[in-house]
Amino acid sequence: MNLNIVNIKNKEVEKFDFNFDDSIEINRKAISQVVKWQLSKRRSGTASTKNRAMVNASNKKPFKQKGTGNARAGSRTSPIWRGGGVIFGPTPKDWAINVPKKIKKLALMHTILYKVEQKSLIVIDELNIESRKTKDFIALIKPLNLSNKVLIISDDSNDNMYLASRNLGNVKVIKSVGVNVYDLLNYKSILIDKKALSSLLERLK
Repeated sequence: MNLNIVNIKNKEVEKFDFNFDDSIEINRKAISQVVKWQLSKRRSGTASTKNRAMVNASNKKPFKQKGTGNARAGSRTSPIWRGGGVIFGPTPKDWAINVPKKIKKLALMHTILYKVEQKSLIVIDELNIESRKTKDFIALIKPLNLSNKVLIISDDSNDNMYLASRNLGNVKVIKSVGVNVYDLLNYKSILIDKKALSSLLERLK
């Protein structure tokens, strides 16, 4: 399978040998598993409540057993009292799940293949941005006909691109080493330079 490499004017300049078999079926189960793994790592798991043992209160009986007209009570930490302990409430928990490295690699490979099939992956020869202004950045990538949500993958140490795009909430700039399944699926258009694509494919071998 060959991919078209375009320049910043969206004109084809060369072909890229994409060594993937486009006849294989996308493993959606592996992709789903890795997305769940990524999202589970983000969960802080810090939700917590105090049970009866943790509540700071006296163990003294609030009032005598009989003669007050109140319902009997033995402790101020009782869950039926205001300020008492919580029964079966949430406690800190690690939500992380384990996924084998082979599954992570397979899912990333198949996600890239999926984006290629959807014609959502655009390979550009180079991304040189001289201005730090957001309006100049928007004007520069306009000929590429990208969607309103773009993931830019570039290994060039170009601070201008990051500075020009950071004010856009629907644009994210990362290096090839940071490419992951969730981001590839979360952004409709993927713009990657030739250098970053070569590094990414080398990582998947």
